[in-house]
Amino acid sequence: MAEEEKKEAAEVETPEVPHRGKRVAVAVAGIVGLLIVVGVPAGYFLLKEEPKEVEEVTPAMSAEPQLKPEGIDDAEEQLEEGEEPLGAIVPFDTFLVNLSGGKYVRAQIQVEFETLDVPRRFYTRAVPIRDSIISLLTQMTAENLETLKGKDKLRAEIRSLINAALRKEEVKRVYFTQFVIQ
Repeated sequence: MAEEEKKEAAEVETPEVPHRGKRVAVAVAGIVGLLIVVGVPAGYFLLKEEPKEVEEVTPAMSAEPQLKPEGIDDAEEQLEEGEEPLGAIVPFDTFLVNLSGGKYVRAQIQVEFETLDVPRRFYTRAVPIRDSIISLLTQMTAENLETLKGKDKLRAEIRSLINAALRKEEVKRVYFTQFVIQ
């Protein structure tokens, strides 16, 4: 009889609860997985910010020249006696060139044209013009470029170089907006 009691006690102690627990765990894992698969993309699209409008930046050589700041009308641009009107001003990308003698120059150059219109052939010849300016700068020494006379000579050479490439006297002035020798 003792054996029968042990069998009954063993049957009572091992209910089917562990099988039920596995089912619940699998169901919960399935629900959590479904929420992740559906919830993450839905949350991303619902909570992401709309992109802000970004102003398109064009390369310096293809940008339209800045003729006058906004808010200035023609009445304010009255020229004084003997004053010349400005032409279109077009910036080049920054030049960083090794000079003859071991130093280098970092320069930003802008050219002013005779009229408010930039000649179309300037844009088609921009790369050869830039190459010619680099070749010109590499022939210079730091001692030549450190003086005002040297910079003026360089301006004149750049102006004649561009006008020769354009095959017409189109460039009125050359400006250095940054000029560092190291």
